[in-house]
This record gives sequence, C-alpha cells and structure tokens, in this order.
Amino acid sequence: MSKQKMDILLRDILQRIPEKFIHILTGKKGVKILDNTFPSIKERKADLVVELEDKSIFHLELQTHPDKNMPIRMLEYRILLMQKYPNREIRQMVLYVGEGAPRMENSINQPNLSFSYELRDIKELSCKELMESSDMEDKILAVLCNVEDPYGYFENLFQELLKLPEKERADYIRKLLIALQYRPKLKTVLKNLLEERKMPLTITEEMMKQDPFFQEGIERGKLEAQKEAILNLYRELQLPPEKIAKVLKVSEDFVREVLKEAKEL
Repeated sequence: MSKQKMDILLRDILQRIPEKFIHILTGKKGVKILDNTFPSIKERKADLVVELEDKSIFHLELQTHPDKNMPIRMLEYRILLMQKYPNREIRQMVLYVGEGAPRMENSINQPNLSFSYELRDIKELSCKELMESSDMEDKILAVLCNVEDPYGYFENLFQELLKLPEKERADYIRKLLIALQYRPKLKTVLKNLLEERKMPLTITEEMMKQDPFFQEGIERGKLEAQKEAILNLYRELQLPPEKIAKVLKVSEDFVREVLKEAKEL
C-alpha cells in the first residue's frame, strides 16, 4: 500500500473528535471539528483542525514517514489558518505515528523568518489513558501508542466492540485495521488472539479483501474446506481419488496427499 493511501486511510480514523486523545495532546477539550480544506491554487486538506474550549485553533498532522519538507508544509498551513481564522490563537502539532524515531526538523530559522511547531512521537504516549476513555476513537488510536500489554489491549477492546450494534462495530474494526497497518507486530498478536479465542467479531469480506492481513487466513480457510470436502466424498460416497479430483477441480496428487495425511489410503 502506498504512503499516500495509508495517510488517507489513517486520516479516516479522525472523523469525529477523539476527546481524550485531543486532551492528552493539548491539555484542553476539543469542542468542534472545523473545516480542514483550504482553497488556494493548490487545495490543501489538513488531517485535523479542532476548535478547543478556549476558542483557540488546534491543527494536527499525522505523519507516517520522516519528511524533510514538513516545516514548509506546516508553514503553508499556518498561513492558511491565519487567513481563515484571523485573531485566533493557533497551535500546530505533527504527531509521528510511524516506526522508529521522527527524524524531522520542526522549525524554520532564516533571516527575517522564524517559525516552529510541536513535534511529538505517538509511541511516547501510554495507551492506558486512551483505553480508559468512553470514546471508541480514543480506544482505536491507543493501538498506535505504547501498548505494553497487547493481549490485554485487544481483549478489552473486543469487549467494548461487542457492545456496539453490528454496523457500528464493523466500522470501528475497519478503523482498527487501518491503524494496524502501522503496527505490523501487533497484527500478529491480533491474528493469534482471534484464532485462539474465536472472538465473534464482524469482519466483512470487503475488509478481508482490502487488508492483506487476512489473506493468509482466507487461503488457509479455503484449503481446510477443500480437505474436508475430499474426506467427505471419500468416506461417505466412496469416490475414488481421480473422481474426487474431477468433482472438486483439484489435482489428483493433492487428493491422494490429503487422504494419506488422514490415513485413509
């Protein structure tokens, strides 16, 4: 998946204000999502622009890879924000959500120009406070922070997801899978947990097709289904291997291998 597509998917998580998340980053409560599109010669769309409880403006960019041009991008946003929200205090932050350290500058210092913004690494945040939030967006974003107990995190999250209506639950699972694109090691934990505990979560075919995380499981499921069909045809209908291969459209060698494995040949 391309960096641009992943950034767009991650932005999708921030459709509503994740209240605890915003409070951790700013020390204030977010009260309103503001328009994040800035018309110009080249349209700019910020990841998140929020009005805080003191009427100040908080601009957040989620960054997945180090970008040497980030200070210039943030300066462009600053100018657009000043034009759109004159006489308002503006606070800007780049939150690094990628692997490794955020090796980026966060300021511009040139003759007659001094500009800076906050640069933070989401992995320095503890996920515990976000998990204690009543907001599901906060709980999903917690997976990007410092998850000290991955099994405990997913088990608690599953319990909360199971309380939701099926359609809403499926949307949050989709958002979780988006976030997990940035934490491949935690994907393995989730995969193992789903297999061990047989969690009854709503994961649609569309999600599975879009996320390579599930492809291995899909293929394994097809293989197991084929093996079961081979054994059923052999045991119940006493069909010979060559006939089973023709019915199921698989190779005769594969049929014989399955039967030998089950000690039927």
